[in-house]
Amino acid sequence: MAASRVSSVLQTGASRVLDRRHALDSELISENESLSSEVARLRLRVLELERAADTDPLVPVYNRRAFMREVARAQTVMARYDMLSSIVFFDLNGFKSINDRFGHGIGDELLMKTGKVLLEGVRDCDMVARLGGDEFGILLFKTNPTVANAKASTLACRISEEFVEMPTGNVSVTAAWGVAPCESDDTPEQILARADRAMYIAKKRTN
Repeated sequence: MAASRVSSVLQTGASRVLDRRHALDSELISENESLSSEVARLRLRVLELERAADTDPLVPVYNRRAFMREVARAQTVMARYDMLSSIVFFDLNGFKSINDRFGHGIGDELLMKTGKVLLEGVRDCDMVARLGGDEFGILLFKTNPTVANAKASTLACRISEEFVEMPTGNVSVTAAWGVAPCESDDTPEQILARADRAMYIAKKRTN
């Protein structure tokens, strides 16, 4: 009888140990799943923050910060592989008067339509950014200035075809542009400044 009781006690004790171990294992699995879920959530949040830091707050394109970073990358490609890229600097003509006359809501619509035209008119490898106000930039990878000018002319025509309907008539806008190659010896700021100057020269010719 004594031996039987001892055996029963041992079996009960062993069963309790196993039950406790299973409970601990379940808790660890649950904690690990919770931690994995939290890590995944935090990673997603970091990606969202990084995307927000590179995106324009109004138009669904990149911002100036991201654009300048990619221009620098294009310069690195030029220096290493002799593959020239170009940037196009767009400025919307008379945009301030549109805001003053029709309100910023109409101006914002035209900005969004312009961004859409530019995004749809370039390759996936290219980059569109709003540089500020009514200024947009396009980075055309592996594209020389001659081809970039031809692309800019086509895009400017498409921009002029967009409009916002108003009771008094449609409101549209035209764009002037300038092109500059991404030479590796210059800074991104110098390249953008050259494209900006080329845009103003072109704008004066048409006025």
